[in-house]
Order: sequence, then structure tokens, then C-alpha cells
Amino acid sequence: MEKELIGAMVPMMMFKKEIYEFVDGLIREKFNENKDRLFTVQEASIKLNIKVSRLRQAVFRREISYVKLGALVRFREEDLSQFIEKNLRKVN
Repeated sequence: MEKELIGAMVPMMMFKKEIYEFVDGLIREKFNENKDRLFTVQEASIKLNIKVSRLRQAVFRREISYVKLGALVRFREEDLSQFIEKNLRKVN
């Protein structure tokens, strides 16, 4: 009886975690809509649709502007836009 109860609780706990992460993401998105939002390396790589390693390489090569907060690297929205514009290849 006890094993069945524990076995039933495991999927429920996983489901609660997924709901919590989803709601947390919605709240963060809602409250971070301002222009001063700083993106993490992971968030910026998703937004730019590139690998994290490529973004870190761009930081190392100084191909993209960034904000340094102690050991943390963050990106402003305009930094990401400038990076896109700089790497845009126009076709005649």
C-alpha cells in the first residue's frame, strides 16, 4: 500500500514542478518587459538562435557588447540588436 502511494506521488511532484517553472517563467516575462532588462548568456543565445559556446566566443573576440557584473556577463537588448545588424549580409 505504501509503495503504491509513493509511486503515485512521484509523477504528481514532477507535474507540480513543471507547473511551477511555467508560472515562474510567465511572471518573470511579465515583470521583465522593460527596456533595461539584462539577458543571461543562455537567454541571449536562445534569442540569437546560436549556441552558448558561439556567444561566449563572440564575447571573447569582442564581437558583441556586454555588461560585466563581477564574474557575470549580461547583455542588453540593444547589444543583441547591434550584433544582429553587424552580422547582417544584404543581398543585391
